[in-house]
Amino acid sequence: MSQVTPETVAEIEELTPHDGIGSPKRGWRQRLFGRVTRGAGQHWSVPFLVLVAFIALLVIGPILIMLQISLQEGAFGASTGYGFEAWREVMANSRIRSSLLTTINISLTRQTIAMIVGVWLSWVIARTDLPYAKVLEYGFWVAVFLPGLTVTLSWIMVFDPFYGVANRALEALPFIQNGPFDIYSWWGIVWVHLVSGTLPVKVMLLTPAFRNLDAALEEASRSSGATSGQTMRHVVIPLVAPTLLVALVLGTIRSLEAFEIELILGTPRRIDVLSTEIYRLVRRSTPQYSTATVVGMISLVLMLPAVVFQRIYTARRGHATLTGKSTNVPRPLGKWKWPTFALIASMVFIMTIFPMAMVIMGTFMNIFGRFDATPTWTLDNWTTILNNRAFTGALWNSTVLSFGTAFVAMVIFSVIAYTVVRTQLKGRVFLDYMVWLPSMLPGIVISLGYLILFINVPFLRPMFGTMSILIVVAALGAMTLTTQMVKASLIQIGAELEEASRASGGNWFYTFRRVVLPLIAPTLAVVGVLAFSTAVKTTGHVALLSTSRNQPLSILQLNQMADFNLEAASVVGVFILIGTVGVALVARLLGFKARG
Repeated sequence: MSQVTPETVAEIEELTPHDGIGSPKRGWRQRLFGRVTRGAGQHWSVPFLVLVAFIALLVIGPILIMLQISLQEGAFGASTGYGFEAWREVMANSRIRSSLLTTINISLTRQTIAMIVGVWLSWVIARTDLPYAKVLEYGFWVAVFLPGLTVTLSWIMVFDPFYGVANRALEALPFIQNGPFDIYSWWGIVWVHLVSGTLPVKVMLLTPAFRNLDAALEEASRSSGATSGQTMRHVVIPLVAPTLLVALVLGTIRSLEAFEIELILGTPRRIDVLSTEIYRLVRRSTPQYSTATVVGMISLVLMLPAVVFQRIYTARRGHATLTGKSTNVPRPLGKWKWPTFALIASMVFIMTIFPMAMVIMGTFMNIFGRFDATPTWTLDNWTTILNNRAFTGALWNSTVLSFGTAFVAMVIFSVIAYTVVRTQLKGRVFLDYMVWLPSMLPGIVISLGYLILFINVPFLRPMFGTMSILIVVAALGAMTLTTQMVKASLIQIGAELEEASRASGGNWFYTFRRVVLPLIAPTLAVVGVLAFSTAVKTTGHVALLSTSRNQPLSILQLNQMADFNLEAASVVGVFILIGTVGVALVARLLGFKARG
């Protein structure tokens, strides 16, 4: 924890503009923003009201529109009144009920497997003498950035029921006639989700929590005669329970908003989830907007209790802090040291290097995944894509979208996080809840809400089909995670420096810009990279807002895969890999050099 010294106060006073000998100058910023202390000043300020109104318009506006549409009766645009006709239709629709059950089953299966395996992986990486633990943890970090559609392509090449490499290899054995694997199945969807994000995210979230535990607590438990299992159950798990709950809630949210993997792998076997059902309802020749929004509201109802419970539970427990006496003594694995390393290294390889290698290989294949084709290899896929005007336009659109989203995340979301954590303004809890709302709705539903908003509001219609609307929805998709990251960074920073700045006359804006911002700059850099990569690979949030004019690479790849043009989709996937994993790796390397 930082300590306030006379030198620190003097330094901050030098940074604070003064008016002659007396009190600090009250410029336009201080007159507008005022002072916000931690124990007082619980009032409404003009900038705060503007911020709340702006976020409410972006977040709650589409939700209210979807609620209104779900209650409309009659054809869209020619409503005869309001009622529950669409709700009754959804409840009576066996296909939608089946999609709801499939959504819940896939989500529960993914989260159960990922939580059990993720807790074990995180504990081994953080609390034992596992060789090259940092390298393995970095591998899981890379896996988070892999785009889902590109990973899906790689596993299609491996587990396709007809030409998959794994099936062909097994069929070469004399006692196996037909390969057992089918990527276009319920378990195929679960597998791709686990290796493309669900499990790596758990490791990323849980490993720091296990690493920050004081080993003295575990030693005290074992010294009292407790077994390793009892220590884990009664000491370790309760201490990391808030982080476990956050990981579970965020994972469940991601499960409910999953869209593109289910669309590609579930369609051949008619395996639908809520998000793909919404997509099909909207893409019909006569779009069923009311029914689609009802399905979206069901997703919100499913997630709201979990988010509220997580907030209440975390608030009651408070925040644990580390002290200078905290220790982390690695626990020896003994004879299991290298077998454990081999197992975890294999998992990292399967989640990172293997899918990237398979997709890159697929770009040079005459027929994707068919090693028996003649000729097998070709450069025509690259030539066709690079000379395609739709591709060059999508590449430019993705670049604008990614940089715009990163800018919004680093500037606006950091202000939101600071307002929630560091001020006592009325309504900040409401603002915090709004940060969670976009993540509780499937991206395809948010896309639908903005589609209808821009169609129905005359002065907004010219913005439809532009990049600005895509930047807004992509930023909303990244808002929950990026804001929580900034909040976590702010919580770890002592308030003494800010209090010294305010005591010297600095308003909150000046304090944030000159004191807080430099301290959280590394976190903001991570937030920017994360938002950039998220925007490059986003599909659901922009699926209904993309036109031929503003189509990004992710939608171009989705359309190519839906048309089974897997050769072209693999080439586009390489460029998306560069925009996600490539950017993340460069940022990480620059970070290492900066620290060196």
